[in-house]
Amino acid sequence: MKIVTHIFILLFLACALFGCAKVPDFIKDTFQPEVIVPVFDPDATIMPQTGTVGYVRNGVKAMAVPLNDVKAVDAFGIFIYNGTNHWISFKKKDCQMLDGTGKVTKPIDKSQESFYLKKNFRPKLPPEFAAEVFRWDKAIRIQGDPAVLPREDVEKTTVMPRQYTRFFLYFPKRSINYSNLRIIVPRVTSEFNEQQTTFVFKFKVQRN
Repeated sequence: MKIVTHIFILLFLACALFGCAKVPDFIKDTFQPEVIVPVFDPDATIMPQTGTVGYVRNGVKAMAVPLNDVKAVDAFGIFIYNGTNHWISFKKKDCQMLDGTGKVTKPIDKSQESFYLKKNFRPKLPPEFAAEVFRWDKAIRIQGDPAVLPREDVEKTTVMPRQYTRFFLYFPKRSINYSNLRIIVPRVTSEFNEQQTTFVFKFKVQRN
């Protein structure tokens, strides 16, 4: 009986806050929340516990993990491991999300993050992430924050050989109307021969 009472209270609050026309969506989001999960790709390594998608190209290992516990935005953690013998670089600002209709969405600008997220918000990676990555490649030991190199170009991230960098991308919630989406990390560039590698991580939105 208590459960039924709680459901009626929830429906009443939903009508008051969102309007009765939006109640079905509210119920779905409450009892069947949307989650971002990886899409099978024979060229990718998919880590089952965290939903991380990993690729190896030109000596670089790149990973994207959806942060489904962040509800205010669509959030992803990105890891770039430099397995080459020379420095590599890329620009975080060039990353983007592409949906199945061809629509491109840029990440939320740093100056706007406080509008979407709580003040002093710090994203948390899934607790199993470090162990899953280590099982994939014993050379990648994720401990603490990666070293930050001083650089003249503040927009460019440089990664030394056998080191990694990580960063987070936030996209406006529900800005993607298509269930399939792609997170694109373009032009990871070799500082040795200027070879460029683009990583495309494939995900889809589904209800639990």
